[in-house]
Amino acid sequence: MAKSKKQKQAAMMRGLRQSAQSGYIPLVNQRTGKKEMVSAEEFKETYKMPMQFSDEECREMAAGRVGLNLSETNHPFHHKTADGTIVAPDPTLEYFLSRLTDEQRRQFHEVYDPTPEQEARASKAVPVDRMYYGYDMYEGLV
Repeated sequence: MAKSKKQKQAAMMRGLRQSAQSGYIPLVNQRTGKKEMVSAEEFKETYKMPMQFSDEECREMAAGRVGLNLSETNHPFHHKTADGTIVAPDPTLEYFLSRLTDEQRRQFHEVYDPTPEQEARASKAVPVDRMYYGYDMYEGLV
């Protein structure tokens, strides 16, 4: 019998917790597709959560996120999730934009707001479910 989506995700999270307890975290190199085991300490030192970024890093990440969204969905503010669902708005992009000054945010929208052609070509998006994992990681921050 096939596992449900929730069962698969629960199994994946159990595996990640077990890996973290062993001191190593599995990462997949997106360029090569190879799976690598990275020590939890190295991961903490190297990889940051969005809340740990400086304001300048948030500006850079917002521009990068728009590029990713355009390549995946043909729309700057729609995001393709890990399971292939296209959601709008992109919660991580919203967080990055919330960290910008009003002037930076205005300039960002002047450059990246979708054109009518982009809107027409964009894949259909469903409203984002911020509580998908049981909590909203950006609650109170956006």
